Amino acid sequence: MRPAPRRPGARAPRSGRACTLAVTAVLLGGCTSGGGTDDGSAGSPSAAPSSASAAPLPPAENIRSLDVMSFPAHPFPDFALTVDGRVWVSGVDPGIVGYDAVSGEVRARVPAGEVPLAMEQGFGSLWAGEVEADTGDRIGTVVRIDPGNGRILARVPVPGPGLRPESSLAVTDDAVWGLLDGEGDGRMLVAIDPADNAVRSTFPAPPAAEALRGGFGSLWVATGRQSVARIDPADGRVQATVATGFGSRFMAVGRDAVWVLNQDDGTASRIDPGTDAAVATVRVSEGRVSGGDIAVADDAVWVRTETELATAVDPATNRVVRVLGPPAGSGSVAVADGAVWITVHDQLVIHRVPTG
Repeated sequence: MRPAPRRPGARAPRSGRACTLAVTAVLLGGCTSGGGTDDGSAGSPSAAPSSASAAPLPPAENIRSLDVMSFPAHPFPDFALTVDGRVWVSGVDPGIVGYDAVSGEVRARVPAGEVPLAMEQGFGSLWAGEVEADTGDRIGTVVRIDPGNGRILARVPVPGPGLRPESSLAVTDDAVWGLLDGEGDGRMLVAIDPADNAVRSTFPAPPAAEALRGGFGSLWVATGRQSVARIDPADGRVQATVATGFGSRFMAVGRDAVWVLNQDDGTASRIDPGTDAAVATVRVSEGRVSGGDIAVADDAVWVRTETELATAVDPATNRVVRVLGPPAGSGSVAVADGAVWITVHDQLVIHRVPTG
């Protein structure tokens, strides 16, 4: 690992950076859209509740005492995402590798460049933002992959300056979305049409946009201004703005909520898409999460932290009910078939930890 300075909420390039999220998103439509104004703004965000945020965390379980399976991974196991019984991990030679979610056996290898933002699934495909060869760190391509056999179906060029690192892709009912990089208010949302694998439209992103996910008929955009904006994917209009904790970035969409990891204060906010309000903000780490990850399962919301290894929130109580350790730098998290998968890029390893 080569050390490098980190900006708030970000990781350093390649071997010294803190990692990210990979999520399993359940996209549901037909929910209420919230109250934007005629000029496209949504006014001041609603206040984020502090209930349960100060609850002490349970004692950490050492994963070495559990029935853990660990796999060496080179050169930099990074983002993880579960798709159809496989856990896909970027940063593993030759680019992205699909593991059997039960046995851990390698089922597919995808030759790809560096993938420095969270992947997504939709339209029968796995989608990843790829650094183009010979362009430095510019993430100029979205790669479409068949999750059945790992075959690359398309490489879609995106406009300059390319996608923002430490961000994510998103899927709505008829498009795949990315966040074009830029200074503060100069970032743009870009929509790819999966019917022809081409860029369809771009819209201005909310100020300080960092990451995005799709669900409940909307595009959700986390910002560095303690908020998540709900966006109409048809025209880019802000439908609502929801207050969150500090450093909101990575998100996971579940059956009835949007969860966002607030990196700077070690919390996660639960957003009710029916009211466009944060109904709980839960302390998920005893420290700041400079990279991190969040993934939704049926019975838990798993968060990749740094002061710990990972923590699990019970969505019925909005409290952390399990802590895994020991800490091992940053990485990503995915949930599949009774286990949580944790990437540890500082140790070049992937862990599969049973959740039952």
